[in-house]
Amino acid sequence: MSKLSLWLLASMLLALTTNVHAQSQTSSPLLLPSPGVQALLIKMSQDASHINYRGTFTYQNQTRIALQSFKIDHWIDNGQEHDRLMFLNGPEREILREGQPVDCNAMGHKLLQGSFAKIGKSLINLNDLYQFEIRGQERVAGRLARVLLVIPKDSYRYGYFLSIDEETGLVLKSWLIDENAHPLERYQFVSIELNPDVRQMERTIASSHQHKVLANVTPCNPAEFSKPDSWQVAWVPPGFEFAGQRKLSNGQDMLMYTDGLTTFSIFLEPVTGVVPEGVGQSGATLAYMSRLIYKNSTYRVSVVGEIPVAAATKIAQNISGL
Repeated sequence: MSKLSLWLLASMLLALTTNVHAQSQTSSPLLLPSPGVQALLIKMSQDASHINYRGTFTYQNQTRIALQSFKIDHWIDNGQEHDRLMFLNGPEREILREGQPVDCNAMGHKLLQGSFAKIGKSLINLNDLYQFEIRGQERVAGRLARVLLVIPKDSYRYGYFLSIDEETGLVLKSWLIDENAHPLERYQFVSIELNPDVRQMERTIASSHQHKVLANVTPCNPAEFSKPDSWQVAWVPPGFEFAGQRKLSNGQDMLMYTDGLTTFSIFLEPVTGVVPEGVGQSGATLAYMSRLIYKNSTYRVSVVGEIPVAAATKIAQNISGL
């Protein structure tokens, strides 16, 4: 599960703050197909992916109480996206992602929930899976934001509160919430600068602890995948589609699925001896582990993603060999 590819942001950058409810009382909910919701989603999808910005934000999840702080630079040069994420707490760390064409539909983008810029493009096509409500305005990092509630239409995915910058369509604040409306992960910009000097960001001296993430590990516009070639997954939550597979260096088969906003992966590995079974969770990311007997061999099955345990359990129970 490579949450570090687009990269922490995918699992790190989703949340909203506690004062939204009080501020939302000034506006009645608007449900799709409301022109207001559609206009907001269109702004998110069309405007945000082409904006240069730098800022600082905080992140927190339910399993790690400590508040973490980060600095982010995002810029576009010659039609390609570049991102630099710097950890402001703990050991010095820096992640650099560069060289991805802005309009590239690489498999990696499909597998991730989306960066600030991509989430609107994902949401605009998900009417069948989520319900949308506008819940008023608030100020985030000194900017006016529109609050959008994203409600799943089944019990197999999580919901979101998003505060979207009214001028740019950027997600400034977000909560990822479970089926009981408890926040699993939250982030919030505390400062943001639009249209900074790109050349200055490019000239920023790299940290001695910089980690480069290759943006072109998968080709743009890859051939569409239909189904795994070695395993049969008889059930996935409605709206999820097979997005590809990999053979990992440790011998595991990795199968990847996405509904355009949320992702999960299935790992299958032949083992000997006892297979531990159960559930573990870090923030919104859940890991469900079970065993599978196939052709007199035992396999460890792990379903990992930002999905509820009911979904992960049912997925694991419906896997068989071809």
